[in-house]
Amino acid sequence: MTKAQNCDLYGVKGTNIPVAVDVSFGENYSDEFTNPTVSWEVAVFDSDGDDVTNYIEGFDFPEGSADGDLCSLLPVGSYRAVAYVFTSDAEGTWTDSAEVTDAFTIRAAHSYTLSASRSGTTIKSQVKDYGKAVVGKSVAIQRKSGTTWKTVAHRTTSSTGWVSTVGTRGATYRFTYGGKYSAAVSVPKLASSVVKVSVSKYGSKSYRVVGKLTAGGKALKGKRIYLQKNSGGWGNVTSCVTNKYGKCAVITAPAASRYYRWKFSGDSIRKADVSASFYLKKRGSSGSTSSSLDYTYANGEKVYTATSANDRDCGEIPASKKPVRINNSSDPWRLDRDNDGYGCE
Repeated sequence: MTKAQNCDLYGVKGTNIPVAVDVSFGENYSDEFTNPTVSWEVAVFDSDGDDVTNYIEGFDFPEGSADGDLCSLLPVGSYRAVAYVFTSDAEGTWTDSAEVTDAFTIRAAHSYTLSASRSGTTIKSQVKDYGKAVVGKSVAIQRKSGTTWKTVAHRTTSSTGWVSTVGTRGATYRFTYGGKYSAAVSVPKLASSVVKVSVSKYGSKSYRVVGKLTAGGKALKGKRIYLQKNSGGWGNVTSCVTNKYGKCAVITAPAASRYYRWKFSGDSIRKADVSASFYLKKRGSSGSTSSSLDYTYANGEKVYTATSANDRDCGEIPASKKPVRINNSSDPWRLDRDNDGYGCE
């Protein structure tokens, strides 16, 4: 048996199985039968031993080899071909017979496989057909949206069958070629970090709480973070939007002493995060609206008596003293323009 090809049987596409029969009479051949004729038949059996196709026959050829073709509608699978060879004398009497068996497999024209892997935000796939790289073919890259997949790009396979592209964080992809699909591969979201920067008293009952949000070590601007308190479970109290330094501040007046924390809910490409918890005590009215300490310079120098009378702006403060930490929430010199707890940044 040799490799099967395509054929047409009564208008139906089938599998053409070339068959070669080689007959040799051997040393025990007797001259008693002059010019014997040879006949042969071939039948095909499936793995269960059932006859699954019609016979093909060949007649009247001398010692040596002869060829025939078996056009079959066999499905993909493993089979066994049996050639029955007969000789007869000039009067048509059977004189000898032999049986030859050969196994073969009919397989699909293609058997594509697609791998899927990721390195950082780069996703890649190798396309193979029966274990061999598929070269120079266009592979579709699909992105998952809800429960459906949408083709977002095409890439051509390299000399080793690979394609790659840069994916979007938080998205899931797969590769497809020849009606086959790779496993899904996801590009993870970027880790974020939200922390408490500072807490200072504000007025007689409140606190000014500053939080900061970063991702990948960089400040995130324009993102909303939430101040939460634990009252048998965490719930939002208030929120603010971060500035270019990733910071923002809120004012809260605890009705009871509680644990608080900052929370970032995440977005399409960044993971959610919460800060470590911190404790805020309930405050009563003290009749004072400001702390005795107003400002702390970067060099450690403190200002206790900041008023409009001795007002200073950022241009008058030396660089060695910047940035200036705001200790008095009323900020009498109005140095904290972005409400992040620091001025003259």
